[in-house]
Amino acid sequence: MERINIQSIIKKITPLYNQYKQSSKTISGTAALYIMWDIGDILKRSIDSSDIPPHNLYRKIYGKSEGNTNIVQNSYVTREFLGRSYRIRNIFSNRGSIEEKLPNLKKFILFREAMPFFDNKKYVFKDEDMVSLLKLLNGNESSSVILSKIKILQSKKIGITNPRDQKFAEMESKKQTFVSFYNYLFNIIDKNDYGSAIENFSELSSKTLVDLSSITSALTQEGLLFQDVPEEKFDESWIPYVELLSHFSSQKDPKERRRFRRLVSPVRIMKLAEMLQAISSENSFKNFKNE
Repeated sequence: MERINIQSIIKKITPLYNQYKQSSKTISGTAALYIMWDIGDILKRSIDSSDIPPHNLYRKIYGKSEGNTNIVQNSYVTREFLGRSYRIRNIFSNRGSIEEKLPNLKKFILFREAMPFFDNKKYVFKDEDMVSLLKLLNGNESSSVILSKIKILQSKKIGITNPRDQKFAEMESKKQTFVSFYNYLFNIIDKNDYGSAIENFSELSSKTLVDLSSITSALTQEGLLFQDVPEEKFDESWIPYVELLSHFSSQKDPKERRRFRRLVSPVRIMKLAEMLQAISSENSFKNFKNE
């Protein structure tokens, strides 16, 4: 077995990751799949040649995680992104099969939401089901319409029949959306450099970030006023969390928000609100880092 050279892997992956981040808002879903497939191929070659468990490799590539201040951060390529890239490489045996199956994929988020139907043994689609899914993903309907239809498929094919279990599973999913975005933003702010941090969302206005902070803080307790969620072109790292905020702010009955606070403490919610406020301006960023 070969010995893993982490720095060599990072050197190969970083240009591809930067290409993805810089163009993720404008490129098609098909183009995004090509980039992630290339990254996944680098990972697969390393995993196959060294027999290292995938999650161990992701951890070595990224390095630092929240709460582990003594671990050096090796790169800014997140473990979640690496995991998705490796899954994509395993779903498509070669680059050509991406063009063959998904030549007209509009947005990567559409494929991301449909991934269990491609590689989860319990839910994978075959024959006519797969043909119909590919037709949906390559269709001419708007991305929002396609996404809503995928959500319906998830509910039908993956949904839990027991109502209490289903509510718990749905809330766990919302918790994971919060945790993923919290960690994403934490890792950006952890760079300690405002200019470098805002490269990840330079198109978002300061007002949008302040508004998102305000909506997030309104989740900490009942009675606080929810304002409208800003209409912006958020990239895929932001969309799930923005949709979560929109969902909670539209709920007249507070039961679901109370359930959410049993899984995610108001203290952690407020910390995310503070991080959103921190990236709204350089001065706010400095004040947050100096606290």
